[in-house]
Formats: sequence, C-alpha cells, structure tokens
Amino acid sequence: MNGNDWPLVFFTLISQISVGILLSGFFLWISLKNSDASSLEIFKKLLLIAGLGTMVVALILSFLHLANPQHAIYAFSNLRASWLSREIILASMYLLTLAICFASLQYNIPHRNLFGPIFLASLIFGIFLVWSMARVYMIPTVPLWNTPATPIAFFHSTIILGAGATLVILSLLASKNPDFTLAEKMQSLLFYLIAITVIIGLLNTFLLQPDIQTLGSSFPVPEVTSLWKNVRIVFLLAGFSILTYWFAFQLSSESGSSSVLIYLGTACLLISEIAARYLFYASYFRVGV
Repeated sequence: MNGNDWPLVFFTLISQISVGILLSGFFLWISLKNSDASSLEIFKKLLLIAGLGTMVVALILSFLHLANPQHAIYAFSNLRASWLSREIILASMYLLTLAICFASLQYNIPHRNLFGPIFLASLIFGIFLVWSMARVYMIPTVPLWNTPATPIAFFHSTIILGAGATLVILSLLASKNPDFTLAEKMQSLLFYLIAITVIIGLLNTFLLQPDIQTLGSSFPVPEVTSLWKNVRIVFLLAGFSILTYWFAFQLSSESGSSSVLIYLGTACLLISEIAARYLFYASYFRVGV
C-alpha cells in the first residue's frame, strides 16, 4: 500500500464511525421509544457531538490525500457520472444536516421540534455516504474490489465501530450520571448489534471476498503479508471476546473494571478494522487496462 493511502484509511474509517454512531443512536431510540425522553437528552447531545467531531476530523484527513487540496471543489462538477463527486456532496450534506440537528437540540435553532426530521435526513445522507464510498472502489478493472464484499465490509466497519463508540459514550455518561437508568439496557442492545455484525464480518471475509491468488492480472499481484490478516482476525476475536466477557459477567458491576473492558474491547475492534482497511488498499491491482 502506498504511504499516501493512509489518510484514506483513516478518512473512510472515521467518517464511518460518525455514521455508525448515528445508526446506533437511531437503533437505540427505536428500541426504547417508550422510555422517558428527558433521560435521553444528554445522551442525544453527546452522540451528536461525537458524530460531528469525528466527521470534521475525517474531512480534514481527506485533504491530506490530495496533492492540490484547492482543486477539490472541481469534484462537484461531475455528480451525474462520478461516485467520488457524489461522495463529496453527500459528506457535505451529512455534515451540514448533522450540525443543524445539533443546533436544533442545543440552541433551539431553527427549532427543537425539527430535531427528529433533521436527524433522519442526516442519517439518510450518512447511509448513502457509506454506500458511495464503497461504490468509488467498485471498479470493473479492479476485481478484488468490484464485489459485494466491498459495501458489506464498509457497512460492517460503520456498525461495529459506531456501536463500539456509542458503548464508550454510554459508559462515560453512566459513570458521571448514576441516575441514567437506561444505560444498562442500551449497552445490552449495542452488544447484540456488535455480535451480529461480527458474524456478518467473518462470513464476508471467508465466503465473499475473492482470493487474490486466483485472479488473473495484467499487472503484478501485490504481496500482502499474512501479518496484517492475522492482526485483523486476532483483534476482531479478541475485542468481541472481551465485550462478551463484559456482557456476561461485568454488565451490572459498579466497579471501574466494567468500563475498562468496554474501552479495551472497542480499542481491539478499532485495531482490527484499521488492519482490514489496510488490507483493502494494499490488495489493489488491475486486470486489463
């Protein structure tokens, strides 16, 4: 993988974390729609701050990949044919609606009653943003990327890292607000979401992603060391195992060890996804011209 691809690794992952945080929040609010709304206000604000912050960082990192960042504006000129142009406009609309959503909730600008519709609009832009990211790489001449495994992998990262980040936010909120009684139920729901996503990710890795050695190419096939593959699987299983132990034995614990397990498990999942995204970019090669 080229050294200049590292900003892309972190841009895609961090922006997907942002969308995943919103997806996780939406999943929780739907699951707990009959709960006390007042107890969710702080949680909503924290999720929006986390979503905004991660997306801003992602966009800053995206400019590090460009030789001439000032030319990025020209990408808007080809929306009809270019998935890259669509990705840029969707990222802009996602960030804009997310900022308006936060302003509505925090400052009543334009109005708190608009929070729901604006949040839903932001979530839709975010989902299409992740889809457009995957479509950018689904190029017919790059067979390892041009498969259903690519969007599945991108949405896998979105959900697993977003749910992990939301778990961390809930842990911090519960530690500072003991009266936040919904935390335990929310954490349980997020664990189930992560568990399902881990299974889908493993199936995608072993069943859908093509073997690089079986594909013909007009260019030399890149040599990807097994180290990164092992790091990806080991840290994915380690992170899930830590969170499973937390869920089974520590969820109701009031000790600090419960939070530590959440932080450690989520960190392992993040390392796993960084390794997976490195492998994705490192596997680039073309067939034909």
